[in-house]
Amino acid sequence: MISLALLVLAAAPAEVEVLVRDVVPTREGMEAVLLAPAAEEVVLPIFVGPAEGNAIRMKLERRTPPRPLTHDLLDTMIRTLGGKVTRVYIDDLKRETFLAKIFVLQNGKTLEIDARPSDSIALALRCNAPIFTARRVLDEAGVTRETLEAPRPSPKKRLAPGGSSEQL
Repeated sequence: MISLALLVLAAAPAEVEVLVRDVVPTREGMEAVLLAPAAEEVVLPIFVGPAEGNAIRMKLERRTPPRPLTHDLLDTMIRTLGGKVTRVYIDDLKRETFLAKIFVLQNGKTLEIDARPSDSIALALRCNAPIFTARRVLDEAGVTRETLEAPRPSPKKRLAPGGSSEQL
């Protein structure tokens, strides 16, 4: 039985292509970019700032800003310099921070550029480049959509000295 489990693990791909399913606001004022593999019920929420979330949302909604955004400018610069974004890879999770790389093909050479996942995703959408994540990142940080959307229990209250209530 153990050898079958090891065989299944060995056959699992080390990376998984994901699609941007949605960008949703959080109660904390951030945005959650929801990435999901096509054939799985899990989503990988990546929390980004409002500006990055807006840039990703605009592209998903096929809206064009009156002037180029930073990611539009970066796309133009890469293409003008003879490069092409070939893929984005969210490759690690360290201390609750996702790490990513942008792969650019220029003059027959592939360049690997360290970048924030939010910028990587926004650029990939503009360049029509595929987005991948490491399987272990998806396994560690992925959640079901139902879990993500489930209402959170309200904070428990207790009586503080003097009889007033305080949140735990």
